[in-house]
Amino acid sequence: MLGLGSATLLGPMSVEVRSLQSWMLVYRAGAAGIQPGGGIRIALRHLMDFGRIQTDDPSAEGYVSVSTPLGGPFELYFEPSYGGRFFNQTFPWQNFIQITIPDESLSEGQEIRVGYGDPQFGSPGLRVQSFDEDRFEFKVYVDTSGDGVYLPVENSPSIEVTAGKPDHVQIVMPSDAVVDEATWAIVRVEDRYGNPTSQFEGEVEVVADTKTTGFDSRITFRSADRGVRKISGIRFQEEGDFRISVSSSMGTASGNPVRVRARTPERKLLWGDLHGHTLLSDGRGTVDAFYDFARNVAGLDVCAVTDHAFEVTDAQWKHSKEITNRWYAPDEFVTFQAYEWSGMTEVGGDHNVFFLDEDPPIFRSDSYYDALNLEMYHGVEPQAAHVDDLFDRLESSTAENGVFAIPHWGGRRANPEFHHPEIQRMVEIFSEHRRSTEWALQFLHRGYRVGIMASTDSHFGNPGYGFLRPVRENRRQDVGHALVAIQAQSLTRESVFSALHARRVYATTGERIRLEFHVNGQPMGSELLADRSPVLEVEVVGTAAIDRVEIMRDGEILHVVDGDSSRVVLRWIDEDFRRGTASFYFVRVVQVDGEEAISSPVWISFEASGGPVD
Repeated sequence: MLGLGSATLLGPMSVEVRSLQSWMLVYRAGAAGIQPGGGIRIALRHLMDFGRIQTDDPSAEGYVSVSTPLGGPFELYFEPSYGGRFFNQTFPWQNFIQITIPDESLSEGQEIRVGYGDPQFGSPGLRVQSFDEDRFEFKVYVDTSGDGVYLPVENSPSIEVTAGKPDHVQIVMPSDAVVDEATWAIVRVEDRYGNPTSQFEGEVEVVADTKTTGFDSRITFRSADRGVRKISGIRFQEEGDFRISVSSSMGTASGNPVRVRARTPERKLLWGDLHGHTLLSDGRGTVDAFYDFARNVAGLDVCAVTDHAFEVTDAQWKHSKEITNRWYAPDEFVTFQAYEWSGMTEVGGDHNVFFLDEDPPIFRSDSYYDALNLEMYHGVEPQAAHVDDLFDRLESSTAENGVFAIPHWGGRRANPEFHHPEIQRMVEIFSEHRRSTEWALQFLHRGYRVGIMASTDSHFGNPGYGFLRPVRENRRQDVGHALVAIQAQSLTRESVFSALHARRVYATTGERIRLEFHVNGQPMGSELLADRSPVLEVEVVGTAAIDRVEIMRDGEILHVVDGDSSRVVLRWIDEDFRRGTASFYFVRVVQVDGEEAISSPVWISFEASGGPVD
């Protein structure tokens, strides 16, 4: 309708991860043409990991060629993911080539051609990203009048990025089971970048280290399985901690430990990823696909989409809430309404906000507001410019104990100067960004009683299993990075939310390590009074051999126990605890493979009378 023109992509429409490919993007001017000083932008998604685009060496990877119908001069500008001139205007489409024609105009039907990985002068192509994606878009914008305002054309071209060759097999299971009651396992065949791959057709052997019934010992994969099979009806025949392993021509992998009891435990150990992004902000895929991966590929119990609120329109927020509610299945899969409040560090920094309510309000930061950015909210609702404003608005609009906000490292590091004790209930210690233990400890050292959790901050549509910094060398991708373990009475929104609010949680770097921690008989997250030296009890069942278990008091290592297997049980008394003092204790577990688990603290004051405060 605006006469912006159209764009087509010549080349392969389906490509394999990390392959070298070449495309020619053809822009054809519309009825409005392009006036002198105007041009086009071709943008790739924020945090994409295609190879480097360059114009210096025509024989090297990523060479880009440009041709205009007039053959005259043009200006070429590259905008990187971070640090470019137009960051706020273009987020989350910063990776773009801008081609400006300074002296001539383009008439309707004339073309600009851009070759990606142009082989004409010997370039082997452009290196494709490491993660699969149903629709990777080359988003095209046009400035028809030369005033610097770029508008998107209708139906920008896209490609499909598919998983690579099978490299390894994985298995994941619930952490708790009951003797002779059916449970399940998810078996995945993945490429070396962690993408489930449809290229595997063959058998995988399933072996338990104890007597089990209800499933075949061999499962057959077809291409239609897309690298994922769920085994139902697994029944353990005795109590204990067990594992099920899988093996194939690609090797063998052992699953996470499963604790089998005679009856259902008072609290179940559940696994969640409470931090991830979709196409509604700067991530990948739909909200629906995000939850599908979480439940049916990653095998998570709990999940939440946390798109950046400043990008989410009211219509998108309504849509996200509808899909989130649709995926909630009591006793099977729990979802929460959530978003990320993304203020700059000086006004509070990144916080993920979670609600028990199924239809909550959304409060946005204005840190990134730019009137020229068409990918962000432009409504009239007042925004929370500071995290203290956010806390006030959440407190006044939500039922008591019906909301919490979790600070994280993120793109805008959360600021420990600001705190609300009833809303800021946890701190995110691991994510795809980094292991940020020292930063997270600042919240505890200031006296804040926050639990310890972790989640991926996935931007690639793979909750519970994503990665931010892909491997470029010829080795297997390190996937995972962060999970939150939740000790809840049942798999319902109310029960899980209550456990999170009560800080009955711990963090892992992605492995499903089992960790129990009590002080004077009270679980992690508790606040106690004591009239004697505290008794600390720890039990760990790892996914690999345990290197050491560290008991921490006030963030300092107090006692270390070396591991010699995948299980450590210890009981230790802190004889140095003195009357009139107060401290917090937590436990850090380090496996020989470098994976970690960190418990939420227990806060204890040494007084005349003992017993739990709450």
